Amino acid sequence: MSTLLEVIGLEVAYGPSQVLFGLDLAMAEGEAATLLGRNGMGKTTTLRPICCLEPVTAGHIRFAGEDIAGWCPKAGSVFPT
Repeated sequence: MSTLLEVIGLEVAYGPSQVLFGLDLAMAEGEAATLLGRNGMGKTTTLRPICCLEPVTAGHIRFAGEDIAGWCPKAGSVFPT
């Protein structure tokens, strides 16, 4: 199977506070995954940039080979810098 979603070195910050540090993951087409953990462990923070709802401070998010980090679903453009 080919890799459909690839996250490499993902880092996210809320203001001056870095909250996600160097996340790597890969999922092949047809796979399903679950994020588990107690409150405050970064589940939502992991998903928000993958869904293009939060800007990334470092790293890459590729979907079907295309880098989607920074896409904004509402306006169809990148997050303001």
